[in-house]
Amino acid sequence: MWIETAWRPFRTVLDSLAAVLLPSDCRICNQPLVRLSRIPVCNGCLNSLAPADVNACSVCGEALEFTIAEVSPLCGICRRALPRFDFAISFASYDGALRRLVHLLKYEQLRPAARVLGAKLAHVISRADFAKDRAVLVTPVPLHRSKRRQRGFNQAELIARGALRHLDASRFVLHTGNLRRTQATVSQTGLTSHQRRENVRGAFALRSPEQVRGRSVVLIDDVYTTGTTLNECARMLRAAGANEIVVATVARVYRQAAHIAVGGVSTQEENATAVSGAVAG
Repeated sequence: MWIETAWRPFRTVLDSLAAVLLPSDCRICNQPLVRLSRIPVCNGCLNSLAPADVNACSVCGEALEFTIAEVSPLCGICRRALPRFDFAISFASYDGALRRLVHLLKYEQLRPAARVLGAKLAHVISRADFAKDRAVLVTPVPLHRSKRRQRGFNQAELIARGALRHLDASRFVLHTGNLRRTQATVSQTGLTSHQRRENVRGAFALRSPEQVRGRSVVLIDDVYTTGTTLNECARMLRAAGANEIVVATVARVYRQAAHIAVGGVSTQEENATAVSGAVAG
């Protein structure tokens, strides 16, 4: 506490000098920055990153227009065919400041943004009810080696590492290098649901399946769009004997709110192509 108190005056001086000598604008709202920071984003934009408040499908996490009390709600797609993971959780909707921050990381090489995103992801992971009494493997969705070489890093791995800074190290263990992407697939943008599934089928493999057998796994990615890529990763983990698989993403593309299908299927699947602007699982 005394260190923080002693440091505060020096921090104020540094912030003032930075504002004068190193003028910069927030990369999200374009307002002048008045504090020294590792990322060029103002406190106002960072503080605007709030958890999603939606009625969601109890499995895939898609937004529902309404839910029924004391019933685990399912969207139309999950009623027809459950995904290979147990359930999916996300911090917030893929829009506004959160969307811009993800873009700063992925497309503008602003790696320190991964720590902010990781902290938000840790918030929802720590609140999720799973594997309370055993260790959990934290597995980022891998990039193909050509994509990783082009980008210079895997954003999902950076976010996972950022999240682990805020999670119980005795429970959550980073697990990289096992799940790998063996095919350089084309972008999922603009593809139909069927084309997306075919595009990623067989694109992932496990080097050592025995390392996940009987284990709980948290599959990490930046954005959940249709879930096709994440579901394919989960399929490989499930085939290797993973006991429990939870998908955790910083952001989620919520399609048009879907009714809970009672004796029928919602229009959710028909709207799947409307979210292809986001490049993720």
